[in-house]
Amino acid sequence: MRIFKNRGDIFFSKTNREKSAEQKLLLFALVFIVAFTVVFVMFTAVKNDFSAKTFFKPDNIQTTAEQGVENELILPQVSGKNNYVIMVSEEKNLLFAYLLQVDMDSVSYKITALSPNTKSNGKALADIFKYDGAENTKIAVEELIGTDFDYYISFERDKFIELFNDFGDVKYPIIDAVKYKDNQSAVAYSVRIKEGEQSIKGSDAVNLVRYYVDNSKSASANDLLLTCLANQVNQQSYNNREVLFGKFIKSAQTNITVKDFTNATDSLLVLSYNRTGVSIYNAPVKYENNKISKNSLNEIKGYYSK
Repeated sequence: MRIFKNRGDIFFSKTNREKSAEQKLLLFALVFIVAFTVVFVMFTAVKNDFSAKTFFKPDNIQTTAEQGVENELILPQVSGKNNYVIMVSEEKNLLFAYLLQVDMDSVSYKITALSPNTKSNGKALADIFKYDGAENTKIAVEELIGTDFDYYISFERDKFIELFNDFGDVKYPIIDAVKYKDNQSAVAYSVRIKEGEQSIKGSDAVNLVRYYVDNSKSASANDLLLTCLANQVNQQSYNNREVLFGKFIKSAQTNITVKDFTNATDSLLVLSYNRTGVSIYNAPVKYENNKISKNSLNEIKGYYSK
């Protein structure tokens, strides 16, 4: 047994001294392995994220930046212009009509609201609609404006309201409160709406447009219709387009076909996409004894020419 004089004394046996060369070789090998491992881990870490955030993130979760890249959509190239005459009536009594152009060359909407008393070749649109029907009313508008209209759409009031509500309410700023009642028309109506931003439903839209066109406020009617159209044609309605088109076909008398709807898919996508800036053009009308004035007629024709 070896007795150490001091606590710090170190004892090496003779056998270990003989094996020092082998120990040095093993130590060198160990240092090499450790160094290689450190370099390998550092190199791998540069290419991969080993953070706890990444490690514990569920597979189905994406960051906002990742979603933005994935959701970036290449929109189709579209062009062309289509003109529409849209009529809203009750029991063959025309309540109002409006002209609409969907211009895919400039990606824009143009709208002109018309009074049912608007005259074409000496006859009121209301009388033409009542006795000759929607298609002939479209023809009368073409003769009046002096340009072709591709499609006509005729709604009964209740059907228009129902379809409007299927698209959803629209937030709209009312500049001046309206309190109005008309018991003299064939279809009586009233409007009571406060000043400020209001949630517009289908019945509100119909009555407000009637009030505006009956009181020579064509620009206000146009603005309301444009706002509703621009807000209701969106990504949600695009995704639900087949259901909504099915309801439209059942609700309206029209010359729009399923083929027309299918061919318009790309245009609907462009109009609905939330990053597309859709321009809107308010084309008001001015009357002289229920006839559109000559200057106003020329301006409107410019909007709807192709």
